Amino acid sequence: MAFVVAAVASWAQCDDYKWPADPSKAEKQVDAIKSAMKDQNYKAATGGINWMLNNVPQWHSDLYVYAIDTYDKLAAQELDPSSKQKYIDSLMIVYDLRVKSCGDEANVLNRKAYHAYKYNKDNKAKVAEVLAIFDKAYELAGNNVADNILDAYMTVIKSNVDLLKNLNEDQIMGRYNKLIDVLDAKMKKAQEQNKTSIIDSYKKVAGSIDAKLAKLVKINCEFVKKNFEPKFKANPNDVMLAKKIYQGMLSDKCTNDPVFLQAAELIHSTSPEFGSTKELCSAYIAGKNFDKASPLITELQGKAAKPSEKAWVDILNGDAEFQKGNKTGARDFYKKALVTDPNSKEAYEHIGDLYVASTGECTKTPGSAEEKLVYIAAFQMYLKSGNREKMESALGQYPTAADLQKAGWKTGEAKKLACWIDESVTVKARKE
Repeated sequence: MAFVVAAVASWAQCDDYKWPADPSKAEKQVDAIKSAMKDQNYKAATGGINWMLNNVPQWHSDLYVYAIDTYDKLAAQELDPSSKQKYIDSLMIVYDLRVKSCGDEANVLNRKAYHAYKYNKDNKAKVAEVLAIFDKAYELAGNNVADNILDAYMTVIKSNVDLLKNLNEDQIMGRYNKLIDVLDAKMKKAQEQNKTSIIDSYKKVAGSIDAKLAKLVKINCEFVKKNFEPKFKANPNDVMLAKKIYQGMLSDKCTNDPVFLQAAELIHSTSPEFGSTKELCSAYIAGKNFDKASPLITELQGKAAKPSEKAWVDILNGDAEFQKGNKTGARDFYKKALVTDPNSKEAYEHIGDLYVASTGECTKTPGSAEEKLVYIAAFQMYLKSGNREKMESALGQYPTAADLQKAGWKTGEAKKLACWIDESVTVKARKE
């Protein structure tokens, strides 16, 4: 399994058979290799392979095909970890020897990268070396890297982070961007050739790559603006990139950012599904762009099939009234949503937001217990919505015991909010 190989002064593609001056011994070795491989006696093939690599390294590319197949089979079959690793190391050496003797480095590295991934991706002692092989393969092959080392590259990147913690965000993203650029080029070529099944497979690969990225970096608004926004500005018709921006900003709740709107608009123009259309409409409403929001509400009414979707149309109408300052009308729409879908937690949450926004409207005495009753009303809505964060926020604004004493109120009394809310709440004091 150990190689002692003579230096090769020059290389060719090894497309033509080059026998030594006296070919008899080489012929016997080749015959022995073929016979052993035919019998699947791969250990027996290693002697002839080693002799040929040392004595006739430029015989033909077939030699490296035999050697790679042999050591791949031996590595796959070996159960002893130490022996298995020796076979794997020999396999890697064979690839290097092929480049040294026959050239064609870009093509060879594609294959070496796959086998390095196959056997060493989880090997802490080898995973940095595997990453270096992939880096070199991508550098040389560019958009012509093999399909089977697309998702594999991201796996190797993740393994390096998980096992060695040797890559920072910029180093991860540099490789990720290179990988995505290659994948985009492959998809574009497949689209030009109208190869639908291949396009679908590339989309699955892209999904897998992005899922791995999400485990390595925090994809929040700051990340999106740093890593995705510049590329999107350069290519504003990139739907796949728009979806990444959309998801990242939606999850981090920065949908008021212009780039979110741009991404959501592109998604809507290409695949106007209910969910993304709803979020785009909501962003328009939040920005008080009612001219753009109104047609989308009409569109959503036509798309809504399930009670939950129909309730969202009511909620969006309520949001629009809220932004226009019509709180009573907004609550009417939210309550209508609850009739449409009694399980609509979002409707309760929006009513709670509406109440919180009414602080100061229900009293003439700022900071009083009376003013803080709106938070008790809001809490009840947040409780029904299940939004714990907003529940805790509302609780933190409850009147204090001192507030109640000053107002002459007692815990447990019913008090009516003297404003448009026109509802009674049970007085409670904030825990201090």
